[in-house]
Amino acid sequence: MKGIDIYSGQGSVDFNAVRNSGVEVVYIKATEGVTYTDSTYQTFYNEAKAAGLKVGFYHFLRANDPISEAEHFLNTISGLSVDCKCAIDVEVALGQSTSQISSNVRQFADHLIGKGIDVCVYTYVSFYNDNLNSTVKDLPLWIAEYGVSSPEIDASYVGFQYSESGSVSGISGNVDLDTFSDGILVGGTVVIDPGNDGDDAIKAIQKDLNILLKRGLAVDGIEGSQTKQAIEDFQSIMGLTADGIWGSHTQAAADQIFSRPLDGVPYPHYEYATRYIQYRVGASIDGTFGNGTKAKVQTWQANNGLSADGVVGAASWSKLLD
Repeated sequence: MKGIDIYSGQGSVDFNAVRNSGVEVVYIKATEGVTYTDSTYQTFYNEAKAAGLKVGFYHFLRANDPISEAEHFLNTISGLSVDCKCAIDVEVALGQSTSQISSNVRQFADHLIGKGIDVCVYTYVSFYNDNLNSTVKDLPLWIAEYGVSSPEIDASYVGFQYSESGSVSGISGNVDLDTFSDGILVGGTVVIDPGNDGDDAIKAIQKDLNILLKRGLAVDGIEGSQTKQAIEDFQSIMGLTADGIWGSHTQAAADQIFSRPLDGVPYPHYEYATRYIQYRVGASIDGTFGNGTKAKVQTWQANNGLSADGVVGAASWSKLLD
């Protein structure tokens, strides 16, 4: 799908002309940091929707408390219906380490995922390679690189921004140009790097399922009956529709588990992570970490040589996943 991403610097936009030029997806800047709100986001949203375009919002991530930034973003777009994953735009280091930048992205993403919101990460190739670590590289990726036919990156992506100086009918001056797969859409399926045959993405799913379900699938990149059954089993555990399709909600469930949140009775609610814990310790699977789950966790911890405190922290997650 042909797409653009815009902000207030674009000035007035004729969205009907944009649509008639073949554009299907419009990403609109909503917020930045903890206080800035783009002045045109509501107008752009209303007019893009009226023109029949698929709309998404993005937040420019700074170096503040990521939960505060996430709440600012959510408060701004509250009540608006989006067609595309909410994008976390991370492209400036601001003196932070790779670990800190990645932690900020992860916390922002998990805050939205925990509320049932689909997310993706936008950045450019060099920043992705130099400033983000493995803790966030499982999130759907919208990648930018100019002057190439496809991004020179060893990763799957759902969006490719290939120009920052494009021209589109209905917009005066330069505009960012993108191409998106269905994976950018809310509820879209996992999308493969267009430059390969899809095997690598299926292999990645098989590896994740082997870690999560201890299933022993052959990591062969073939979407066969055993892989489909494992996906359905994981979806059932997560309380999702067991259709065997590794879509955005299934990915979000896996992402939350792999983020290894501190989970226990007095801690923030993480439904997918809690469901996984309950599955592994033999508790009733309802997504709520109550005293019954705590007791099961304590028994499981004691049986695995861990401190039986009923809290799933780093050591317990390591035993569950590593």
